[in-house]
Amino acid sequence: MAKAAKKKVAAKKKVAAKKKVAAKKPAAAKKPAAAAKKAAAAAKKKAAAAKKKAAAAAKKKAAAVKKKAVAAKKKADAIKKKEAAAKAAAVKAAAKAQLDALKAEVKAAKDQVAVMQKREAALIKMSADKEAAAAKFMDTWMKSAMAKMDKAMAPKKAKKRRKAKKK
Repeated sequence: MAKAAKKKVAAKKKVAAKKKVAAKKPAAAKKPAAAAKKAAAAAKKKAAAAKKKAAAAAKKKAAAVKKKAVAAKKKADAIKKKEAAAKAAAVKAAAKAQLDALKAEVKAAKDQVAVMQKREAALIKMSADKEAAAAKFMDTWMKSAMAKMDKAMAPKKAKKRRKAKKK
């Protein structure tokens, strides 16, 4: 019996396979119209895909152009920034040089004032020394002159004459 059951199942499978082939045959008969429809749908799909692809490419190209423009703007901004920094550095250097020159002038003026103050102090001391020397000289000269005058005014003593001895 097992053999009979196996045969039945095999027969059913054959029948099912034949039905499928039979079902496919009418579709094959309609093939030219369906193929045309399919081809039109495929062409439509292809056109839509091509359109999508072109749009994506255009979008990509626009993004690249935009990216290039942004990069160019950044580069221009960097150049401007660099130029501004160079200008600022030059102005700063000029200001520093001017400030250094002014500092040097101030230092020279201070040195000159210090020298003048020392000179003034030396002149004052010299003047005081001169006055003291003149006063001292006058005192000694006056004493000397007074002594000479007193001596001249004093009565003269008679001079004794010695007799020269004869031999």
